[in-house]
Amino acid sequence: MYFATWPTKIAEAKSYFAYISDSPATASAYWVTKDAGFFKKHGLDVDLIFIDGSSRGIQSLMSGDIPFTSAVGTAVINGKLAGGDIAIVNSLVNALPYYVFGKPEIKSPEDLKGRSAAMHIPGTAADFALRLALKGIGFSLKDIKGVTVGGAPARVTAVATGQLDFTVGTEAEKMEPNGTENQLERPDAEHDHQQLITLQRAEETKPVRVKNGRTDRRL
Repeated sequence: MYFATWPTKIAEAKSYFAYISDSPATASAYWVTKDAGFFKKHGLDVDLIFIDGSSRGIQSLMSGDIPFTSAVGTAVINGKLAGGDIAIVNSLVNALPYYVFGKPEIKSPEDLKGRSAAMHIPGTAADFALRLALKGIGFSLKDIKGVTVGGAPARVTAVATGQLDFTVGTEAEKMEPNGTENQLERPDAEHDHQQLITLQRAEETKPVRVKNGRTDRRL
C-alpha cells in the first residue's frame, strides 16, 4: 500500500474524497488509509464519502462538489473526451480483476446466451469487464438480457438469490455462497482499474495538497 509512503506535510483544510465502490476488494485501500490514520499522519484532513460508480464520481468532481474521487480508467477517458478538466494523481491497480460467474447450471461461456446479467451502470469497470468478456466469446449485449443493478454487493446478491443468472466480480466476490462461485471467464486485459483523480486546475493551484496524495506508480 503506497499511501503509507506519502511525504509528511503541514496540515491542510478538510478535503472530501469519494470512493466509487462499496466492495471491500476495491474500497479497502481507502478505508484502511483513513482508519489507520495515514491521511492525518501526512497532513491531510480527509473525510471519505461513497458515490456509487465512477461516472457519478467524475460528475461530482467536475461539478465542484468534491475535490478528489477514485475512478476507473474507462470513466476517466470518457470524461476527458467529453471535455472534462481531469488529472490522474495516481493509479493503484493496473489490471482488470474481474471474473464472469453465475448459477451452477451455466456450464460454459456459450450458456450465457439469452441469460440475464446483473450489470453496473455504463462507464464503470464492471460494465467494461462484462462487455469485454462477451466480446471474447463472440457475444455482445444483444445476446444477453442485461439488467442494471449497481455495485458488486447488489450484483452478487441478485445472482445468489436467483433473481438473475450471472454477473462479473472480483476474486472475493465470486466466492459468495449459493452457487455464484461457478467461474466461467476472466477478461485478460491491462487496465487502469483504480485511480485517484482531481481537476487539472487543482494540480496547478493547490500543488501541496495534490502532491500529498500522489504515490509511486509502482504496481
